[in-house]
Amino acid sequence: MAGRSVTINEAMIVMKQLKDRQSELLSLRNQNSVETTRYIGANAEKNEVKKPVYDVKKLDSLANVIGREIRILDLAIKNTNQATAVVGYTFDEEKLFGSLE
Repeated sequence: MAGRSVTINEAMIVMKQLKDRQSELLSLRNQNSVETTRYIGANAEKNEVKKPVYDVKKLDSLANVIGREIRILDLAIKNTNQATAVVGYTFDEEKLFGSLE
């Protein structure tokens, strides 16, 4: 699917979704990427076996790709905001911050 242009509002929504997704992936990588099985022996011996559920390198790679996309989108939003005039407002510096005379 090819990309398309988005409005600033859409970009802000996508930004939130990207940040949420990145957070989920990092949480998954850090905490839930292993399946733990505990065995308790007759003499109260505890044995723990950890088996990876997800490939940590793939999770990290995807989190990095999303992080890069967040940075690119953030810069694009800031550049668009800088180049776009605010509708319905005129700033008069002299009127607002001029001398009291």
